[in-house]
Amino acid sequence: MKNLFDNDVHLEIMNRLHSLHEGNQRLWGTMSAAQMLSHASIPFEYALGDRKGKQSFIGKIFKPFAQNTFFDEKPYKQGLPTAPEFKAINNSNFEAEKQRLLQLIIRFNTDGKKVAHNSIHLFLGRISAEQWARTMYKHLDHHFRQFGI
Repeated sequence: MKNLFDNDVHLEIMNRLHSLHEGNQRLWGTMSAAQMLSHASIPFEYALGDRKGKQSFIGKIFKPFAQNTFFDEKPYKQGLPTAPEFKAINNSNFEAEKQRLLQLIIRFNTDGKKVAHNSIHLFLGRISAEQWARTMYKHLDHHFRQFGI
């Protein structure tokens, strides 16, 4: 499984992000490109410790049954529900959100191994830094594919 600590994967994600433009049309869902960027930044803020949270009750119940979907090779399905904590604001500025996500990806690549294992994933609870790196790649890949990149 690809992960964001792998330099080749990091470069792939950065190139895909740079190829995203405000005019990219979504292939599914309701978010604009700017909203998607805002939405994609929020998990990085949790992983890096900028935001704090606790594992959801539903996550505690369903983690044993669902955790493999976060880490396996299969892409996320379209139309999965979004937790309220991850919903993007309606008036996102595309360029500002793109820069925000870019800086968070760089920080995660640099500092993630040192801090992510101390962070709480809102569904999975405490996971390793490597697991964070896998699920972050998979989440970005899902939304980049949503916008054709």
